[in-house]
Amino acid sequence: MVPAPPRRSVPKDRFSALFSTLKTQTYHDPSSRGPGSHTIRSIAWNPTGHLIATGSADRTLRIWNPEKTQVKNSTELRGHTGGIERVAWNPVKEAELASVSSDGTCKFWDVRSKSCVETVQLGGEGLTISWAADGSVVMVGRKVSINSLRLRAPIPHCQSPEKRKD
Repeated sequence: MVPAPPRRSVPKDRFSALFSTLKTQTYHDPSSRGPGSHTIRSIAWNPTGHLIATGSADRTLRIWNPEKTQVKNSTELRGHTGGIERVAWNPVKEAELASVSSDGTCKFWDVRSKSCVETVQLGGEGLTISWAADGSVVMVGRKVSINSLRLRAPIPHCQSPEKRKD
C-alpha cells in the first residue's frame, strides 16, 4: 500500500471556504423499517477508497460503491444475529473486512466472494475493533476487556485466529 501523502494545515482564513463547496449525497436503504430500525452505527472506507462498509443496529452489514448510491447497487453481508457495532477494513488487503456485533462475535469477511470466512466468539458483546497497521492483528474491545486476535495467515486462507485475552 502506498503511504499517504503528508498532510498540510489549512490556513484559518481559508477554512470556511474549503467546506462551503461540499455537497452531501444520501445513500438510502428502502428496507429500513421506520425510525431507529436501521441506525447506522459504523462506517468505513476500504484502503483503496473504492468501497464503503456500513454496519447497522438491525444486523445489516452493507458494502457500497461510493459512485452508486442506490441500495440495489450495494451488497448485503449476512451472518450476525445482533446489531453491528463496528466495521473495519484490513489496512493492507482491500477486500478483507472485520465486524463486531452485540451477538458476541467478530466476523471476518471476503467481500469479493460475499462470504464470512471466519467467526470468533468473543465471550461478550463486541463494541469496537481496530486492525494493526500491517493487518496481522485485530484488537476487539468489549465492555470489560480487550481481545487480541492474531491472524495465522492472511484471510481468506486463514485458519481460526488465535484468541488471546489481554
